[in-house]
Amino acid sequence: MRRIVVATDGSQGANRAVDIAARIAKDRHCELVILTIGGSVTGAELRHLSATLESAAKQVLDKARKRALRLGATTVRTLTVWGDPAEMIIDTVRREKAGILVVGRRGRGQLSGLLLGSVSQKVTSLAPCVVMVVP
Repeated sequence: MRRIVVATDGSQGANRAVDIAARIAKDRHCELVILTIGGSVTGAELRHLSATLESAAKQVLDKARKRALRLGATTVRTLTVWGDPAEMIIDTVRREKAGILVVGRRGRGQLSGLLLGSVSQKVTSLAPCVVMVVP
């Protein structure tokens, strides 16, 4: 395994997922990719809201990155993608050729709706790798 993807929205459940993923990355000496999804928006909405959305996503990822580094993960990248959360998580896992996907069971953080129960259920069914769902 060379790479772990963890999805976060900044919620407590997502923070626990980042913690677990960081510890695995440290123990297995692999890259950790921290992902957040901004949701589905139209082009016009995105142009209007882009600064606010990018700022919120950056805050979530910065906190998760610092958390992962504190826990010993050594190679950490962050990504922001836009669209349907489950689809974007699966696409990222495929593109990154991740060996493990780590998600929280439910999320209600700053980017609300990222890791709702239905999303974790969907990625568990469709991911092309091992999925760890953290309560």
